Amino acid sequence: MNFTKIRWTAVATLALAFGVEAVMPVGPAPVFRSEIRGTINPASLQYLKRSITEAEAASAEALIVELDTPGGLVSSVQQMAQAISESQVPVVVYVSPSGAGATSAGALLLLSSHLAVMSPGTHMGAAHPVDSGGKDIPGAMGEKVLSDTVKFAQGMAELRGRPADLAEKIVVKSQSFTAQEALANRLIEAMSGDLKTLLADLDGKTVKLGKSQTPKKLQTQGAEIRAVEMNTGEELLHWLSNPNIAALLTTIGMLLIFMEFKMPGIQVAGILGAVCLIVSFMAFQTLPIRTGGLLLIGVGLLGLMVEVFASTHGVLAAGGAIAFVLGLIWVVDPSQISMGVSPYIWAPAGIFLGMSTVALGWIAARVKRDSELARQSMGGSGPLGLLGYRGVVETAEVEPRDQETRGGLLIRGETWKYCSDELLSRGDSVEVTGVDGFVLKVKKERKSSHV
Repeated sequence: MNFTKIRWTAVATLALAFGVEAVMPVGPAPVFRSEIRGTINPASLQYLKRSITEAEAASAEALIVELDTPGGLVSSVQQMAQAISESQVPVVVYVSPSGAGATSAGALLLLSSHLAVMSPGTHMGAAHPVDSGGKDIPGAMGEKVLSDTVKFAQGMAELRGRPADLAEKIVVKSQSFTAQEALANRLIEAMSGDLKTLLADLDGKTVKLGKSQTPKKLQTQGAEIRAVEMNTGEELLHWLSNPNIAALLTTIGMLLIFMEFKMPGIQVAGILGAVCLIVSFMAFQTLPIRTGGLLLIGVGLLGLMVEVFASTHGVLAAGGAIAFVLGLIWVVDPSQISMGVSPYIWAPAGIFLGMSTVALGWIAARVKRDSELARQSMGGSGPLGLLGYRGVVETAEVEPRDQETRGGLLIRGETWKYCSDELLSRGDSVEVTGVDGFVLKVKKERKSSHV
């Protein structure tokens, strides 16, 4: 039984009876909590925006974003920073648990938060832009990307009152900091071991919200924590926003489509292949792609498809496999994300695709040869292999205008339409002399016809 509730109910009843307003105890507003783990991508962006919206709708005291990421899309982080700047609820980025990190794009997100907190044993930094192989981006493009990233980091640091010179070093020199070092250098506002300690550390801190930079003093001590989970669509998008997943789906889709064209009639392979390709292109849409790489993937698919109809003895298939592998290597734009298609994915994918196309081509050629041998053993020649065969008239209708006989003919256990310049009757034996589409031209049987 809740005696506290009964007590305050009684007090409120007596107060109303004597015309006195009862003052009920008011606790702190709830604190919302979300988690971003893994790469930062459009799914993470959508999830953060929704978390902010729900926190604002509930008049939450703050939104805590637990973070553990190796990096991700700079474009997504920039939009996240905009969402945080426009938020009417303080956004606290909390690198947790011990052993977690906020590197590359994650460090930029930490710098963009209203309040930055780290658990002991965590680290942040190393935001220098690199390509998918972990190397500096060469040429003018590299300089442009580096300059833009530096200014973004400095701008966020200055806005939140953090040292802009250290923000620059995080980007230019890939400098990293432990939680203790980050706290000593004012890159973060607190170091907390768990959520309960974090709420106590945040209590009383003041942040500035929105475009008007309205100050707000936090009251988080003992606040209720409400979790905001990723929904199914966001989880699926987060899973797909991985270049390696997209590459695997594209490889499987191309192979299944090739199998369907090379060995028609399977149907399931074609449907599954189409689904894999559609989902893979949806995944690539969540990544920063280069048009040239995407075109090479398309050329690879085209090469495999043409190989089905052109007898090039595997030349087009081999060229298509090479174009496909090069497309996987170059499709992701390294100026936007440090993740690319791993060599452990594109190398086996190229080998497997090449060997599979050769194997399927050999199987299809074998089936075609066996079918040809079977047809030859049955006799007949020409279109459909029916010239010279004997059949029996099942139905006969005379066309007075053309003086032709038409109807159905039983031949090789199948019923075919026929036409003849001769008058025929049901039960007559006839011989196939020509083929017009799927209509057989026949005449009365000759003794030399095939059985």
